[in-house]
Amino acid sequence: MHSPANDLDFVRQVVARLESAGIRTWLFGGWASELLGLSLPRPHNDIDLLYPADTFEAVDTFLATGRVDELAAKRFPHKRGFETDGIMVELFLVQPSESGPFTDFWGDIRYEWPSNVFDVQAGGLRIASALSLLAYRAAWDDLQPTVDGKRATSQEWLDHQTYAGPAALSRQRGE
Repeated sequence: MHSPANDLDFVRQVVARLESAGIRTWLFGGWASELLGLSLPRPHNDIDLLYPADTFEAVDTFLATGRVDELAAKRFPHKRGFETDGIMVELFLVQPSESGPFTDFWGDIRYEWPSNVFDVQAGGLRIASALSLLAYRAAWDDLQPTVDGKRATSQEWLDHQTYAGPAALSRQRGE
């Protein structure tokens, strides 16, 4: 459900709070699409951010402080989530490589981001490029979790990883 608190000022506060913890992010998802003119203004239920880094180490340290409420159901190899002031914030890990930035969705679906993913700044915010937003939207179906070759919900994937043994749990936790 839309909260009146999730406005552009709130987005800036969340980004600044993460920045002060050493977590540099780029606005993604619905907010980025709106600010780049790819979609009409609308209520937003969450804030999606891209986090360029090798690991989630800094994010996990931030989450461990208890300054925000971590959403355990959003802890995946490619994503972390938390709630602040009733708004969900999701961070997607974008790792560097010689061939370009990538995300390993669910630990086993490699997605190559356009090389210009981090080239946009507008309104005092770093924003994922329009090309990256459109490419991700086009690839979304192929990035969803699978269990035994079939599309699964996040919870089904998590349950499968839990029952698959310690190696699967280590992959899930990024260890």
